[in-house]
Amino acid sequence: MEQANPSSAAAPDPSGTAVRDAQEPTARFGAGNLVVLSAATDGRAQAQGRDAELLMAEKWPGLLERVQGAARHIRDVEDRAQEQELHVQELLEQMRVDMDAARARVQAAEQQTRDVHAQATRMIQAAEERADAAEQMLQRIADTIEAEFAVRPGHEAGETPGARGRSSAA
Repeated sequence: MEQANPSSAAAPDPSGTAVRDAQEPTARFGAGNLVVLSAATDGRAQAQGRDAELLMAEKWPGLLERVQGAARHIRDVEDRAQEQELHVQELLEQMRVDMDAARARVQAAEQQTRDVHAQATRMIQAAEERADAAEQMLQRIADTIEAEFAVRPGHEAGETPGARGRSSAA
């Protein structure tokens, strides 16, 4: 019940095809349609496994270099991010200092404005008091002038008291 591969039944070939055919899987049929592969398949699988291992071994250095490059890039990005964060923190601190200084200047300006307003109010009050005093002085001067140079009944305006007696004697 055993069937062999038709190519293995041929005469040995000096080119090596018989050896290659011997490594190809052969099928043996048994009861229950079970197919069993011969050991030749194991040899080819091992050869392919070695080839795959060699290919992987050749790829490892390049893969390691790429991983190292990616790690360096990540560290560089993290370093730049930290530098930028420090720079932002410095800017924020400088802004706080500037804001505090600006608040202090605003408070000083407000205090100066209050002081100037108070001084102006005092100066206005003093000027009003001087104006009242001057007005009172002018009123007393006017009252004095009016009292001293007031026209008395019997005297005409523009006449001197001795002028009448002279004109009648003449």
